Amino acid sequence: MFEHIPMFHVVFQLIFCFLAFLFMLYDIALLMATYAYRNDQNIPFAYLIVMNVCGVLCKIAFITDFVTYLVLPYYEYLAYREFLGREFTMLGTLTYFIPMCVSVLMTLNRFFIVLRPTDQRAFGQKRIFFYSFLILILCFTLLLIPRLSYCPVNFLASTLVFLTACAPERHPVTKFTNINAIWVPTTLLVINLLMVLHLKANRYDIYSRIRQKSSVISMSSSNSLAQSQIRREHMLMRQTVAITVGLSFYEVGSLLMRTFPDTYNSLPQQVRDLTFYFRLETICAINFIVYYMGSPSTRKMLKKYFRSGELKRDLSTRKISSTFQMSRIET
Repeated sequence: MFEHIPMFHVVFQLIFCFLAFLFMLYDIALLMATYAYRNDQNIPFAYLIVMNVCGVLCKIAFITDFVTYLVLPYYEYLAYREFLGREFTMLGTLTYFIPMCVSVLMTLNRFFIVLRPTDQRAFGQKRIFFYSFLILILCFTLLLIPRLSYCPVNFLASTLVFLTACAPERHPVTKFTNINAIWVPTTLLVINLLMVLHLKANRYDIYSRIRQKSSVISMSSSNSLAQSQIRREHMLMRQTVAITVGLSFYEVGSLLMRTFPDTYNSLPQQVRDLTFYFRLETICAINFIVYYMGSPSTRKMLKKYFRSGELKRDLSTRKISSTFQMSRIET
C-alpha cells in the first residue's frame, strides 16, 4: 500500500492523522458538553460552538488530505486531488482563518469589557453568532475568489506544498493573505498582553496610588458591582492569548521561511518536513490546549458532563436490575 511513499512520510503522516483524530474526538466531546450546558452563564457558549465546529471540520480536511495519499495509488491520488483537492484545501484553510478572525472578535469583546464591565449587550451570545457569521462570509469570499479564478490552491500531501494552478505565481488575494495573516495573531497577542497588564495594575491598585482618593472609591465600587464579569473576562482573555499563541506557530513558521529562504532551504529535507507536520498539528491542537489545558472552567464542565452520563447509565442499570428482581419476586 505504501510502496510509493517514503517510510519517513508514512510514519509521520500516520502519527499526524492519529493525533488529529484524537483532537477531533475531543472537539466533538466538548461540543456536546457545551450544548448540554448551553444555559450556563459562566461558559463562553457561542465561542465554544464556533471554535469546536471549525476544529472538527478542519481536522476532517487535514485527515482526508493525508489518508487519501496513504491509501490510494499515486496516480489515483493525483486524480482525486484534481477532482476534490481544491475543495478540501479551501475547507481546511477556511476553518483555520475563521478561528483567527474570531480571536479578533474575542479581543474586541475583552476590550469592551475592560471599558464597560457591566454592559455586555454588544457581545451577547446571539450577537456573537451573528458576528461569527459575518466572519464566515468574509473568509469564504477571500478564499472563493482564488478558487474560481485562474489560480486556485491545492494542497499536495506528497510534497507538503500548497500548489497553485499558476505556480510559481499566486493569485493576488492568496498572496495578500499569505503575507499579512501573520499580523493578526501577533497584533492580538500584544493587545491582549497590554490588557492583562492593565488588569494586573487595577488589581494591585497601581493606578489608585496616582489618582485621587475619590477616583479610587469610584473605581472600587464599580469593580465590586462587576466581579463575576471580571472573573469571566480573565478566563476569556487567557483563552484569547492561548489561541493567538497557538495560531502564531504556523504563521511565524511561514514568515521565517519567506524572510530567510536560503537558510530554510539549507536545512535537511526531513527537518523541513517535520517542521511542517508540527506546525500543522498545532492548528489541530488549538482547542485542546485552550479549552482543556488552559481553561479550568471548560475542563470541569467536560468532566461534569461525562460524570453525569455515567450517573445516568448507572441509574438506568439499577432501574433495569430492580425491575428484573421485582419480576422474579412476583413470579
